[in-house]
Amino acid sequence: MAERTWPPAAGEIFIGGGSMSLLGVSVGDTITIQAPNGEPVRLRVADSVYDPSLAPAPQEQTGRAYLSAAALFASHNPAAFDQLKIQVADPGQERPSRDRNAIVAVAGDVGMWLVREYGLTIREIQIPKPYAHPHQWQADALLLSLLAGGAAALVLSTMLVANMLNNLFTQQIPQIGIMKAIGARSGRIGRLYLMMTLIVAGAATLLALVPAILLGRLAVEYFLQFLGIEPASLSAPWWTYVVVLAVGLGLPPLMALVPLVKTSRTTVRAAIDHHGLGSTSSAATRVLARLGRIPRLDRGLLMALRNTIRRPARFLLAVGLLGTAGMVFVAGMSLSSGTEAIAEEQQEQGNWDVDVQLTNPASVDEVTRIVESVAGVSQIEALNVVQTGVAAPGQIPVTRTYPDQGHGRISVTAISVADTMRPTPKLLEGRWLNPGETGAVVLNQVTRTNTVPGIRAGDTVQLIIAGTSTTWVVVGLVEEREGGGGGVYTTAEGLAEAMGQPQRVNVLRIVTDSQDEPTREAVAADIDRSLTEAGIEVKSSASISRSEAISAGHLGPVVLILVGVALPLGVVGVIGLASTMGANVLDRTREFGVMHAIGARPKAVRRIVVAEGVVLAFTSCLVAVIPTLALTAVLGAGLGDLFFSAPLPYRISILAAAIWTAIVILGAVLATEAAATRASRLTVREALAYI
Repeated sequence: MAERTWPPAAGEIFIGGGSMSLLGVSVGDTITIQAPNGEPVRLRVADSVYDPSLAPAPQEQTGRAYLSAAALFASHNPAAFDQLKIQVADPGQERPSRDRNAIVAVAGDVGMWLVREYGLTIREIQIPKPYAHPHQWQADALLLSLLAGGAAALVLSTMLVANMLNNLFTQQIPQIGIMKAIGARSGRIGRLYLMMTLIVAGAATLLALVPAILLGRLAVEYFLQFLGIEPASLSAPWWTYVVVLAVGLGLPPLMALVPLVKTSRTTVRAAIDHHGLGSTSSAATRVLARLGRIPRLDRGLLMALRNTIRRPARFLLAVGLLGTAGMVFVAGMSLSSGTEAIAEEQQEQGNWDVDVQLTNPASVDEVTRIVESVAGVSQIEALNVVQTGVAAPGQIPVTRTYPDQGHGRISVTAISVADTMRPTPKLLEGRWLNPGETGAVVLNQVTRTNTVPGIRAGDTVQLIIAGTSTTWVVVGLVEEREGGGGGVYTTAEGLAEAMGQPQRVNVLRIVTDSQDEPTREAVAADIDRSLTEAGIEVKSSASISRSEAISAGHLGPVVLILVGVALPLGVVGVIGLASTMGANVLDRTREFGVMHAIGARPKAVRRIVVAEGVVLAFTSCLVAVIPTLALTAVLGAGLGDLFFSAPLPYRISILAAAIWTAIVILGAVLATEAAATRASRLTVREALAYI
């Protein structure tokens, strides 16, 4: 709270800070709310409040407000309480338990005691994940994506460091030979280069530390704002700096050990004979040499192909580095496409234009007649969506519903099977509902996982609806992702028979004559007015765009993080390519001199060097194809199961593959351009003088 103390006075209400703009109110305004008993209550907005346990209002498109019991008791017909909240501690402890199973057991005992001693009907027991935010799945997805991206960047950076150090030590072989010729020993040479590597690593770590802190704070601030959490501090814990320093100072020397030991043991004779090329030709180079004898084949291209594989270890390291970067880049972008596909699927399934929710169920015929008279309405679907609890027979339903009564909530949706606008969900087991069928329900995978994990098609399940226990047969299990519905489906006839009432509706799906937003908003307003004038109270009447905004608010940050993780990996890969090509050109300085001596033109030399880089880059793209397909499937299944209990739609981003191919080929050209220019301008004397 910004100004006052808790709780609010009888005539006051506190509104969540994020809800102010959504509701269009400010501190000092007077608003009217409807009490649970149906009476209107006028309250003054006295202050704004901050509640980190609730999801941000803009994402949910739902306002959050707080008032005291005195505000309800002030009316002539005070509302009765219908919830009992308890905290459960582990044996011998005072702090609330983190063990949900222990909490479920205690809450179940309390529920059975209330039934036995007081004859109460327990609709459900709501136990969300302890110490978890309503958007914990989003937080887990984002953190897992960042962690996977960081691990991939670390692996690529490790390969890059190994590649660059190997190139550096290979170029230093002649200098090492000279030092050994004047008495230097292998151990001393190794310590010298190891100290040089440590100094470079220390300088690089210090240079990266400040930008890392700034970027980290910026990312954390955005991340917490997305979750609706106001941080007490953005400072990283002390161990973060220890890890950064340990990795920054320890990884490069560790990667330098193998090539350094190998290079420091080079003999004086081997160093003098070193000319930057392999001592023996590989089978691939011999095959390419034979192909060079075929008439009309481009000798320059064959030379470029032979040069790229002349050093197999360097070739494999460079291709592996680029291929890994490309694999992660395309897989990350493909996951983004899969995540976006969820929103697209929801939009395709939501092929209506206006959602209308009634405060209380009403007659199907009466509501349909009123809405049909509204201009701009072309089709109507009437539903009855009722909050429910799901349990095995004889047990009290236990759900994961959060305090906001939205996240984790389970509802039974009664539909007219023959006239429903929503396509039939993907069946996992059993079948879909038949028209007019009674006593049958279909559950989605999230509801089954959270309530009755072992349920199968054909089993019996108990639904607590409006305090009444009803028994149903599960005829099917379906797969739905976020926004798929309340989790339980039955027919309108089935719900009416189970409740012993005529068919009623409290949700309407409206198709308008035109699908533009102004028409949707106008029709929504007209329906609200017409129903209200007829004495039917409307809870909300809004364009379907509002639901789309909720979906975008949930999935948008995940997509952004995936793209943000993928792009830096591409940069690391291109840097590795530049390092490899630079080393290749330096290794063949003498060779270029010989080519100039026998009459090779600078243009031909440049073309050969650039072609080497392009061939290497294109090879890395081909190598990454199959691993990319597998990585996308694995990550999609992991992330999907984490927050949808279903795999993400499998999508391979052709655009990402094309972008990456263009990036690496362009990067190869740019990375080799400077070295190719230098090689093309190299004189014979300069080449012979190169050590």
